[in-house]
Amino acid sequence: MNVIFWNSLNGIRDLISRYVGPYKLNHWIKKHGYTGQVIDFIQYLTEEEIYLATKKFITTDTLVIGVSSTFITYNNNGESTAFTWKDGSKNVFPENILKTAMKIKLEYPNIKFVLGGYASEHMYGRGVFDATVMSYTEASEDIFLEYLNFLKKGTEPPFSKIIFSYSHVAPSTPVKSRTYYYQARNKVYNIEHDDFRFSKEDAVLFGETLPLDISRGCIFACRFCQYPHLGKGKLDYTRGMEYIKEELISNYELFGTTRYMIIDDTFNDTVTKMESFLTMTNSLPFKIEYAAYIRADLIDRFPDTAYMLKESGLWGAFHGIESLHPYASNLVGKAWSGKKARDFIPKLYHDMWEGKIPQLLSFISGLPKETPEDIMNTLKWHKENNLYSIVVGALGINNPNKSNRHTIRSEFEKNAEKYGFKFNEDTSWNSNGWENETWTSKSAKDFLVPVFKYLNDNNLRRASPWAVGNLQFLGYDKEYLFNTPVQNIDNPDYRSRLYNKYREYYNLLMSL
Repeated sequence: MNVIFWNSLNGIRDLISRYVGPYKLNHWIKKHGYTGQVIDFIQYLTEEEIYLATKKFITTDTLVIGVSSTFITYNNNGESTAFTWKDGSKNVFPENILKTAMKIKLEYPNIKFVLGGYASEHMYGRGVFDATVMSYTEASEDIFLEYLNFLKKGTEPPFSKIIFSYSHVAPSTPVKSRTYYYQARNKVYNIEHDDFRFSKEDAVLFGETLPLDISRGCIFACRFCQYPHLGKGKLDYTRGMEYIKEELISNYELFGTTRYMIIDDTFNDTVTKMESFLTMTNSLPFKIEYAAYIRADLIDRFPDTAYMLKESGLWGAFHGIESLHPYASNLVGKAWSGKKARDFIPKLYHDMWEGKIPQLLSFISGLPKETPEDIMNTLKWHKENNLYSIVVGALGINNPNKSNRHTIRSEFEKNAEKYGFKFNEDTSWNSNGWENETWTSKSAKDFLVPVFKYLNDNNLRRASPWAVGNLQFLGYDKEYLFNTPVQNIDNPDYRSRLYNKYREYYNLLMSL
């Protein structure tokens, strides 16, 4: 194989769930004459298993082992963290992954280890990585392809700069320089004509819930957001529905897949997109189900889309409400939440969706003028209206003069003083503390303890819409998942089912 990709998706909880990025790159390079193989779930494999699986696909033609960092560095609480190794040292990479990379690097010094994924240009890897390939402004498909052509054919490399990776223990100390390839010389990839599909070589398990990439970027620009491609045009960077239909049919025929996680930053960003998606799904010879990021304010503005979503197969919605407080919601760029969400969300859930489409409502602790009492009242509102599930997360912003993790800066970070923030030396928050008139970074995080106690005590947390399809894949009934507190699902039976699926994947991979 010319390229071997290491991949793993770790987030809110352990699941059989795939991050699609490496698969998209693998599909793209194959269209241009290269060979590739994705090895997934490496966070849940032993060092020996990762090593043997990688060795299986290494040949004399192997140029690159590409490591996706986007989710590997997240713990089971969905937080970016440092992992403690057996020797007591800390690293943003789990020990089994980086130690295997170090072993293979010694055995095959000519193979390039390339790091990709969100914020990967600043991630410390103990000298393993030769390059970083990542873009926040354009398709990484083009950059990575040019990098391979540079290695194999001696053509001009993508535009690059020299960067330094940093030690997690001493964040201000550069450890090793490497080349960061950030822009292609020639742009070829066009998402409108993206004919991606999973293949048998991806070792997809029968009936597995899969990610579905329909568009990239977000038409909004919330002031706390550090994601790329904010404020895009409404119909920009969207795949043609004919290609999506072909992908869905292929997945059904090869793997029996009918459940999906749509990974668009805002799935329901336009009525046109919703109409086209409904028409496409109605033309399929089978029904699909999916979860997606859904803006509730857009449904309020365009109520017909509620029924389009339901009819096209929506079975779980993630709503980023952020706050019901008028000032705080306006400050983050979601004034609708403070004005109308309190009344509209119960109407959407109980009346328009007839209680059949679970909603996970996401809120933020730490916004100016919104007090802990205000947030506790939000939790009580959720309980009184018999809604599905709710989560609260601490505001995460970084001092742009000290943080090495994020290249893209949120509006709050770029203009902190304008929005009432200042940065401090709160070492409990990775030396990137902040404060405003109501909160500090520490108090916003500490407040989550009573929040989750209240949620658990009142059984207000259900399986995330993102997780329901994956849990069904493990054999759980949807109605059971909808009605069982999430803390009751994680038990020995669940762990056994999960472990068996990882074994099934690994065995299928090794049989290719």
